[in-house]
Amino acid sequence: MGVERKLPEKVEKIRVSVTMTKPYLDGLDYLVEEGIYLGRGDAILEAIRFFLRGYGVEPFSTKVAGTES
Repeated sequence: MGVERKLPEKVEKIRVSVTMTKPYLDGLDYLVEEGIYLGRGDAILEAIRFFLRGYGVEPFSTKVAGTES
């Protein structure tokens, strides 16, 4: 018997445009070429997740940073 997991409700996606220098783009392309990520977007989203978690923010959680319950 498996553990039931509730999938998050569908979340609206909004396109964002970012301008970056070539060394950053080359680094992203390297990660994709090595098969670490499927595409640049996946790598960028993962980087944002790590960044937010560093500040105690969980994007798909109802918890608010700095509060304990």
